[in-house]
Amino acid sequence: MTTFSFHHVEQDDFTEVLNLFWNDFMPFEPATRLIKFCNKNNYKIHNLDIMLNSLLEQNTCYLAKTETGEIAGVIFCLLDKINDMTDNPPKKTELLSQGWPEDFTKVLLLLDQACNHKVLMNNKKVTEKLDLYAIVVKEKYRCQGLANKLIAKAMHEAKKMGISLISITCTSSFTQRCCIKLGFNIENEILYKDWYCDNIKVCNNDEIDPLHTSVVVYSKFI
Repeated sequence: MTTFSFHHVEQDDFTEVLNLFWNDFMPFEPATRLIKFCNKNNYKIHNLDIMLNSLLEQNTCYLAKTETGEIAGVIFCLLDKINDMTDNPPKKTELLSQGWPEDFTKVLLLLDQACNHKVLMNNKKVTEKLDLYAIVVKEKYRCQGLANKLIAKAMHEAKKMGISLISITCTSSFTQRCCIKLGFNIENEILYKDWYCDNIKVCNNDEIDPLHTSVVVYSKFI
């Protein structure tokens, strides 16, 4: 079993952790695979790359290193503040005008449909929360509980910052199992067989991986 240490993502790590996201996460992410988009290494969505960089600069993202200093995994976290949020998420036309690829807007709209973050915060009576945006673990370090440890690291740091609510939108059963194990509560679930965009079914039922059948929103008070 590998021993890991956990740290804030520093400026010198940005390039490596972003490459980890694009090569070890995006080609395998279930919703992205269902729209047959971004399924190869080194493909980057410009807008998403910019957004991930901004998350790293917030100093709320954390990584795991092996004893030799290799980056084994990373958790991208977003500090949500209710006063900075709009009442309604952007529509498809707005996303397209912002430069998002048309196919990928299906994923963005699905995530917004699954969780309206401002409504969630109002319901929980908080003015800020930490959203766990993406968890990436290198393939050779999987099945060692590293994703759980990265989530625990993010929760520990959030508590130190005085943040009481954590949220996460899980598109795969792997992260869903992590959340259940760590005591998160389900807020919403959308089955991929019920995923529609512009009133058109996004994927055929036989294209859905039986291991990953839905997107689930979780939250937890800490």
